[in-house]
Amino acid sequence: MMSRQSGFTLLEVMAAFVVFALVFATSLQVLSGAMRNTSRAEQFTKAALLAQSRMDLVGIDPPVEAGNWSGDFDDEYSWEIDITLWEVESEGSRVEIPTIDLFQVNLTVLWGEAIGQPRQAVFKTLRSAPVAP
Repeated sequence: MMSRQSGFTLLEVMAAFVVFALVFATSLQVLSGAMRNTSRAEQFTKAALLAQSRMDLVGIDPPVEAGNWSGDFDDEYSWEIDITLWEVESEGSRVEIPTIDLFQVNLTVLWGEAIGQPRQAVFKTLRSAPVAP
């Protein structure tokens, strides 16, 4: 009587290897996507923090007056500010506040040009300034 050995056939081993390879490749794709998203979130968070610090300086450098300014935070991040007089329209006529002018401040933070992936974030706010005599 012949004894039959138990074990896996070559076909079963190859099928198990293919399943393992597919699961492993999918896991690597998910992990690399998560790492890219984490990096993007970190860059945007840094841009938002830098924007907040630059917005806090509006009124000191640059002054609250219409114009354009730009500069660098560091080697990777730069900024551009555009300040314009903000006018409120009410039923076809301009509403004036006699003692202050309102200015719209548009701040654009730029980064990633060095690696060929330019990114930007735009932040807006209103600032007041006394009316120039």
